[in-house]
Amino acid sequence: MATTSYESNKNEYLLGFASTQQQRPERELALPVNPQRQQNPYGVVMVDAAADTSGAMTQNPRMRVLPLAIQWPGRTFMDKGLREKRSELRHLSRERLRTAQIAAPSVEGLEYRLYPNIAVNADWLIYIGSMRALSDPAAALQTLLLQHVEEIHEMRRSRGLAPELQVLCLDGGSMLSGPALQARVLLKKLDAGEPAAQVAQAATQLAGMTQQWLVPRYPADLASTLSRLANPALAPWVQACSAGISRLWNPYPILSCDAQGLHCDARAKRWRTAVSEVFAIAEKALQDGGPQGTHLQISFDGSIRELQAWPEFARLRLQADRMQVRLHVTHMSLAGRIWASSGSLSLALIQAPGSRRHA
Repeated sequence: MATTSYESNKNEYLLGFASTQQQRPERELALPVNPQRQQNPYGVVMVDAAADTSGAMTQNPRMRVLPLAIQWPGRTFMDKGLREKRSELRHLSRERLRTAQIAAPSVEGLEYRLYPNIAVNADWLIYIGSMRALSDPAAALQTLLLQHVEEIHEMRRSRGLAPELQVLCLDGGSMLSGPALQARVLLKKLDAGEPAAQVAQAATQLAGMTQQWLVPRYPADLASTLSRLANPALAPWVQACSAGISRLWNPYPILSCDAQGLHCDARAKRWRTAVSEVFAIAEKALQDGGPQGTHLQISFDGSIRELQAWPEFARLRLQADRMQVRLHVTHMSLAGRIWASSGSLSLALIQAPGSRRHA
């Protein structure tokens, strides 16, 4: 679960991933239709299961998770982003993760889980996906809705809704903590009562406002996993994480992505040193950018309690509190562990245009 000033929110923080009392059904259920939705269309935000969402986010009635297929030799597991299932799978060994592959869900699988009720539960469906160079599950969602477009129109009319379901599918331009933080920003706007169409417009701008850093715990695992995708757009990260004589003394790359693409910003001799450099970059960004329009999230494939004890994390938390910026902390998703390698850390930062003077 997310925190801010988290000494004052300690109970919420500690209970974040332990709570499995509220479980969303596997299938989308039809919600009561509010007649006022004609004047105030209802917005729903969707991410794929690779996004590092918190337990509180997944329980928000405006939030949905598009499942991903996790494939091992002889077995396929459908990751629906359920917190209790992620906890169960958190103990998968590094060797087991290295043999896994992530695939988009089938149209039939989505039809079982989402259709027809998502078509009446939302008037605006805003999908913020992980970077499409990694996976494009939105294609299955769009195919599903196109196959049933006439039925959707008729079903919505019969319930007194505008016939058209507005669907916006966006490439978030990042992964792990990035799409989760983008979704968090949109949910906050919707919960505050901003019109869904206005929030959808804001969603189109988030990729250009997002920076993300990733410090893989096992760079060679990340290189191997991303190499199997054979996507040239991933080459900067694959090359930075591949073995080589020049990387023996500084084996841990600091990877980043933003609107300009993927980069390797620096290298470090130790993993914690690389993490400290990322936290220092975020501290400077907070100081230079200010609190207005700034959002920050860390996701970690490890003990959150251990992370709290790191002095470099304490410094970043103090800076966030000073600047009155919410600092969200989550566990890494299962797909994130496969892509980034077990034990990795991801940090995402969103700042409004014109506020980033640190670049």
